[in-house]
Amino acid sequence: MSHRQIPSRCPDAPQAPPETDSTEELLIKDSEGPAPEPFGSGDRFYSDLLKLVLRFFLICCSLALLVICLWQFSGRGPLDKWQQRCLNTLSILLTGIASLGLGSLVGYLGSMLRWPLLARTMYKMQDIDLILGMAPPTGSLRLIWRHLWKDGTSRTTRIVAAYLLINIFGRLSVAVFGLTYNTMDRTGIEYPILSTNWDSVSWAGYSNASAIYDLGAAEDYWNSVWNGVRKYAKKPKWMDDMAQSEHFPLFGEFPFTTANSSDLLSELRIENSTLEEPVGPNTVEYSYQLKDFHEGYAIPSNHTVHSTVNCSFVEVSKQGQYWRWNNWDRTGPLDWRKESDDVLSQVLVASKDAYHEYSVGYPHWASFAYTNHEPSHVYLVCPEFAWECSPTLTETVANQSSQFHQGLFNSARLYALPAAGVLGRLRMGNFAEGPDFDYAVFVNQLPTTWRGPNALDGLRMICDMGNFTMPLDKIRWNTYTLWVSGLVARLPILAIAYENAARQQYTRDTHSNRTAGTAYLHTTLEVNWNRVTLTAVSIMVGQILVILIVIYYCNGVYTRDDSHLATAELLKTVITRFDGGKLMTGEELAVSLDRALGVSVSYGTREGQDGGPPEVDLESGLDSNFPPFPHKRRFWRKTNQRLPEVQ
Repeated sequence: MSHRQIPSRCPDAPQAPPETDSTEELLIKDSEGPAPEPFGSGDRFYSDLLKLVLRFFLICCSLALLVICLWQFSGRGPLDKWQQRCLNTLSILLTGIASLGLGSLVGYLGSMLRWPLLARTMYKMQDIDLILGMAPPTGSLRLIWRHLWKDGTSRTTRIVAAYLLINIFGRLSVAVFGLTYNTMDRTGIEYPILSTNWDSVSWAGYSNASAIYDLGAAEDYWNSVWNGVRKYAKKPKWMDDMAQSEHFPLFGEFPFTTANSSDLLSELRIENSTLEEPVGPNTVEYSYQLKDFHEGYAIPSNHTVHSTVNCSFVEVSKQGQYWRWNNWDRTGPLDWRKESDDVLSQVLVASKDAYHEYSVGYPHWASFAYTNHEPSHVYLVCPEFAWECSPTLTETVANQSSQFHQGLFNSARLYALPAAGVLGRLRMGNFAEGPDFDYAVFVNQLPTTWRGPNALDGLRMICDMGNFTMPLDKIRWNTYTLWVSGLVARLPILAIAYENAARQQYTRDTHSNRTAGTAYLHTTLEVNWNRVTLTAVSIMVGQILVILIVIYYCNGVYTRDDSHLATAELLKTVITRFDGGKLMTGEELAVSLDRALGVSVSYGTREGQDGGPPEVDLESGLDSNFPPFPHKRRFWRKTNQRLPEVQ
C-alpha cells in the first residue's frame, strides 16, 4: 500500500545543516510565514535533565523532612496521644511523597529508556507496543512475560528485567525507613518532686521578735546545728597542729602566714555548701542551694540561702575597760562596768554577771531581745576579748538574680537563737515599761571541745590562750577574727542543710502530703541514626547512579517525551499502512500491522526534506545514527498556525 511520508515536526527533531547559502535562502524565502525558530539536538537532553532534577529534588526534600520529623519527635521524650497521631501522620505522608517521587523518577527514566531500545534492534509491532508501554511495572512485566513465553530472552529482555527490578525496589525503598525507628512503651511509677516542709521546722519563718528566744525553738535549732556539724563539718587541722605543741597554749606555733591563706580557706570550707570568695578581711559568706528530691536523689532547686557575717575585734580588761579595734585603729578605753546605753557594755556586764562563777574560759554567745527593732548584732565573749558580729541571712532565686519578698527564714533573727536554750540566762539591761523600753540581754555559755568537729571549732582554744599582749600579732588576730566570722556564718547554713534532707517533705508543685508515686505509661520514639543515615544516603546515591546509567545509555539517541500525541505522530507512518483497526485491541492491531508490513521496524532517522533537519520515524531501513543538529541554524517550525473554526 502506497503512502505519503509525513516529516516529523517535533521541536527536538535533529537538524542537518544546509551546505549552501542558497538552500538557507530557499527555506526562509516566504517573508509572510512564521519567523524561523532555532532548535538543536541538545534541547531534548536539557529538558529531560531538568525533569529528572525536579523529581530528585522532590525526593530529597521529602526525605529531609522525614529525618527532621524523626529528630524532633525523638527529642520530645514521652509523647502524648496527639503527638503520636502527628508522628504517624507525618511519617506516612512524607514516606508516601518520597515513594511517589521515586516512582515518577523511575517511570520517567523508563520512558527515556524506550528510545535506545527501539533504535538498536529491529522489532515486530507487538514488541514495539510493549516497549512503548514499558515505563510502568505492569508494562515491563508484560514484555518480559511475552519474551519468556514465546520468543525467549534477549538483551532487551535483560535490560527491561533490570529496569523492572529497579522500578519495584526504588518505589519500595522508602519502606526501609520503617526499620530505622520505633515507638517504645515504658511502664513504671512516676514519683513527684519533693520539697522540704519548712513549716514543720520550729525555728524557721519567725516573724515575731519575741519568739526568737523560744526555748523549744532554740533547742531544735541547736540540734539541727550539731547534726549538720557531724554530717558536713570536719575538725580543723590547725587545731590539732596547735594542740600538739609542747607548750600549748601559751607558745603554740601559729600555722598561717597570712589571714587569707589558701590553708585557712580550705579549713573554712564545709561540705554541701559554697564558701564565697574573695574572703575577708573580716567578712565570710556561705551559700547553700536548697535541694529538692526525686526518687530518693537530691536535685538542686532555684532557691539559695546566703549567710554573711562581719565581725570586729574588741579588747576587754578585767578592770572594766574595753577597746574597739577597727583596721588596727584602737578606740578607747571605754568603761563597761558603769551604766551605759552602749549595747556592747550591757553585753559585757550581762556576760560577767551570768557566768562570773565559772573560771574556765568558755565562750559566751550573747544577744539582746524584747527590743523595738530586730537584733542586728550577736556577740562572742571571752575573758579578755570579744567579737561584735553583724550577721545577714538572705535568700535569692534563679542564680542570685532576685530576692524573695517573703523568705523561708527570718533573716538575721536566726543568729540570735544560740543565745537561748537550756544554758541560756537572761540578763535584764535598762528594763523598763513605756517608750523608753530598751532591751534585755540573753547570754548562753556554749560548751565547746578540743576534739571536734563541733559548732564552734577552735573558739575555746582561742579564748584559753589569754596572752593578749601588746603589740598584737596582726596576722594571728586577723586570722582569729576571720575564723570567728566563719563560725558564726556557718551555723544557720549547717542547720538548714541538715533539715533540708531530714525534715518532713511534701510535693513541690501542689504542697500535698501525698508523696507516693503514680503508675505511668510513656511512649517514646527511639531512632537508630546510623540506620537513618545509611538508608537516606543509599537512596540518594542509588538515584544518582541510575540517572547516570540511563543518560549514558541514551547518549546519541533522540529521546522523546511520553506524550500520547508525540507517540501517535511517530506511529503514523506505520499505522497508515492498515485501515479499519480503530475497534481492535492493541494486540490485534499489532498482529495486523505485522502482517501488513511484512518486516520488522525500528526507531531511527532519515534525511530531512529540502536540506532540513533529519527526521525521526518508526520504519524499516532507517539509519540508527542520530547526528547532532548544526549550531546557529534556523529552520521553519510552524507553531503559530491558526486552527480552523468549527462551523
